[in-house]
Amino acid sequence: MKKTLMLTLLMSILPSLANAERYICSYLFNGEPNSIVYDRKISTFLKSNGAEDEIIFEDSDTIVLNSTYSFLGSNTESPSTFTTLIDKKRLTFVFIGLQYKKNSGIAQGKCKVTR
Repeated sequence: MKKTLMLTLLMSILPSLANAERYICSYLFNGEPNSIVYDRKISTFLKSNGAEDEIIFEDSDTIVLNSTYSFLGSNTESPSTFTTLIDKKRLTFVFIGLQYKKNSGIAQGKCKVTR
């Protein structure tokens, strides 16, 4: 009985891991088309640029992702934070990076969900 329960539990978890969300989001940067891919990894999203963002808020409509870097002890780099807001219903996103005197532009566009 115990083995059956464990097997049932395992079988219910595996499909959700195999079908993890992937958002492919497109935007214009300096007039050129770009895209970034967000792959869900349980409590984070791995981005196609190599960064891993924490999920700081999520409900049925919205995902908010964030990465913050302190550059502790650096005399050349200021702390920075990068935030992404994904609208799961409209399939749109907006992204901004904030750093003293080095803010990124606002990137925004449409997303597709796969998996």
